[in-house]
Amino acid sequence: MFDRLKNTVEKASGGRLHRSHMIAIGTAIAIILWFATGLFNGDGNNGPELTAAEQEAANATVARVRVSESVATMRRGSIIIRGRTEAKRAVEVRAETQGTIAKLPVEKGQRISEGDVLCELAPNARGAQLAEAQALVKQRQLEYDASRQLAEKGYRAPTVAAGSKAAYDAAQARLKQMEVEMGQTKIRAPFDGIFDERPVEVGDYMRVGDVCGLVVELDPLLIVGQVAEDRVSALQIGEAGRARLVTGETAEGQIRFVAKTADPATRTFRVELEVPNPDLSMRSGVTAEIIVPGKEVLAHKIPSGVISLDDNGVIGVRTVNSEKKVEFRRVTLVDDTPDGLWVTGLPEKITLITVGQDYVREGQTVEAVPGNQVGASL
Repeated sequence: MFDRLKNTVEKASGGRLHRSHMIAIGTAIAIILWFATGLFNGDGNNGPELTAAEQEAANATVARVRVSESVATMRRGSIIIRGRTEAKRAVEVRAETQGTIAKLPVEKGQRISEGDVLCELAPNARGAQLAEAQALVKQRQLEYDASRQLAEKGYRAPTVAAGSKAAYDAAQARLKQMEVEMGQTKIRAPFDGIFDERPVEVGDYMRVGDVCGLVVELDPLLIVGQVAEDRVSALQIGEAGRARLVTGETAEGQIRFVAKTADPATRTFRVELEVPNPDLSMRSGVTAEIIVPGKEVLAHKIPSGVISLDDNGVIGVRTVNSEKKVEFRRVTLVDDTPDGLWVTGLPEKITLITVGQDYVREGQTVEAVPGNQVGASL
């Protein structure tokens, strides 16, 4: 091959072979030998081919997470029900007769007692009608007394006396009707509480059924929430409980109601905790928790920041097993304290991921960096 290449070059150069020609020939031979020896294995790939799994493993970077060893301890569990405060009673006081508002003796937000006048309507002709009914009663009474006495002496037929009695009774009924209607011009508080809303002003015309205002009873106060169907059987009416409001206020009370039927949409049951509120400092509609003490259980105390959610929205924590792989473990909250959460559903000893838990997935291999031990002393 070298001789043929040399002869070809000599003919092209007129029979004379120069140094540059020799270099070109050597370079061409080297290239031919390179391809011929299969340095690229005949298919252009450099070195042996890797499988997809091997390539992924080669490219993967092991994540580092901080972990702490946690050992479970006995803890008196609590049933924690999230809900809100609610007035024991809230009533819209409505007009039972019509008329123009003449007086509003009570301001919004004022503390009131049962029977206090909230809205007073102008009596108009009712006063005169009441006086007329009173006068008619006196007249009918005199007529009836006279007829009765004459009938007893035989000077008047009993039927005449009976007619006088009927007229007297009718006059009394009319008087009672006018007294009731006159009394309805004063709309009164149905119970002790707070006059919380007043949508009317002096001069407004009220029809039967129009709202004078809202009266709420805040002492005692209710804390209401919904409990899951798997925990409702642990609650009993009369059982002691504690309320904790988002405002920081707390109160002790008793469970006064546990529903017998579930909410069709959520499959949860309404629970009411009644707590004293003598100074009315706690308000209605505030986010709150009902905490009912339960039995002692084996639980872990963990920082609140390590709680995670899986793809299905389940609450849990991420741990590292003996093979250095991440596991997601579902937990149940049994108590919430200012310095940590008490949860169940975990083995007695776990390696808990405390930093980086949101950046790793279940089954992933990680490098666990030890941190402070957690547990009862957290």
